[in-house]
Amino acid sequence: MMDATNPRLAGALVATVLLGAACATQPVATGTAVAPMTVDEILASAPAPEHDPGSANCLHREAYTDIEVINSELLLFHGRSDRLWLNRLGQSCTGLRMDHTLALDMRNGRLCHLDTVSGVDMLGGHYLPGARCSLGKFDPVSPEQADLLKAELSR
Repeated sequence: MMDATNPRLAGALVATVLLGAACATQPVATGTAVAPMTVDEILASAPAPEHDPGSANCLHREAYTDIEVINSELLLFHGRSDRLWLNRLGQSCTGLRMDHTLALDMRNGRLCHLDTVSGVDMLGGHYLPGARCSLGKFDPVSPEQADLLKAELSR
């Protein structure tokens, strides 16, 4: 049996009660933190392209009309007739940003897996090239997959 007349014991009892009351008033997390979706999960959650020939090692210059930087690891190649290819760079390309002009090391009029790309920043009329990064394979994606990918990764 506890002796509540002991001042040390009474202080410990009050501290325990106050601590318990403080914990009881804290909000309880009702859900768990949701981990961001991976690129593969995002792509799997939208319809694939109708005609999916699979990954390509190279793209001829005539196959694409524009290259969009999604983030420092992903490039989206826009082709004619809504054709799109996602390129996952070999590693994160430090400093690669959406507002950069891209410098491509192209051979024989085509870009291939392991060719390099770098972002070029224009500062006061001077070209400042960024790190050179290796291209990955070119994976066909649908417009829906591309839109979802951009939306999810911008969060």
